[in-house]
Amino acid sequence: MALDAPEPAHLPVEHTIPRRYVALGLIVLAAILVGTLIVIRNFSETNDASDVETITPAPSSLVSSITGVPTAVASAVGVTSPNSPTTPPSPTGNTSLWQSSGDGAGARPVVFFYGAEFAPYAAAERWPVIVALSRFGSFGQLGLMQSSPTTAFASTASFTFWHSTYDSVWVDLQTVERYSELNPSGIGFTSLQTPTPRQAASVAIYDTSDTTFPLLDIANHYVLVGSSFSPSVLAGLSQSQIASDLAYPNSSVAQAVLASANEVTAAICTVTGQRPAAVCSTRGVRAADAKMKIKPTA
Repeated sequence: MALDAPEPAHLPVEHTIPRRYVALGLIVLAAILVGTLIVIRNFSETNDASDVETITPAPSSLVSSITGVPTAVASAVGVTSPNSPTTPPSPTGNTSLWQSSGDGAGARPVVFFYGAEFAPYAAAERWPVIVALSRFGSFGQLGLMQSSPTTAFASTASFTFWHSTYDSVWVDLQTVERYSELNPSGIGFTSLQTPTPRQAASVAIYDTSDTTFPLLDIANHYVLVGSSFSPSVLAGLSQSQIASDLAYPNSSVAQAVLASANEVTAAICTVTGQRPAAVCSTRGVRAADAKMKIKPTA
């Protein structure tokens, strides 16, 4: 598959992290290979530029409805999603914690999202990621975005983390939107951002296909490659319609998005020391703990 080609039309599958990638030393080795990685991913692409597309900010009312899903609704869903089963993040087996730079209280576990605006699986996964992260902090800005109209699950409604803002005392959110949704030349997609050496090391270790979007790395302890549920559950719906459905625990949209959000939350709680307790002890997150065989320490 060409590295700048759209993703294959397949349903998400559970990925098992090979033991040979577990050793921390490979992170250092992968960092050495960053130059090669960036050359590969930049093949036939333009240089990074901040003006390759115009971002339409999501209305504050829309952001509030997504980031303010009531705990009772998420707990009612738990991990139940019969129409679109979810795949939770997998434990990496690594004991080293990826933290932000800083001393003492300034160092926070890193949640790294590596996506591309054209990719439908990344479009789907941003929904539960945003819901989950809103439990640990707040988004100041999100941009409206749809996946490419020329790929599988065309024009899946979503958001972009390109120029987004997020604030949290619990985690450090790092995002890279590698390519745009625009395809002006008809060949490949426009480059938006390149990962830092540490971010590229995560991609090199955990995304062994080197072509999949998205990758979600939770502090080097849990990883999800691809989307946690099929983008088909969002087909034909606008951002506003999806946000509206999140209020109804019996809807297929709420079940897929919130079950996945509970699983992502449970994984994040393992690296924050089960804090904040008001989030990590909710019934929905405990249900995810049970599914993922997590033994909370608090």
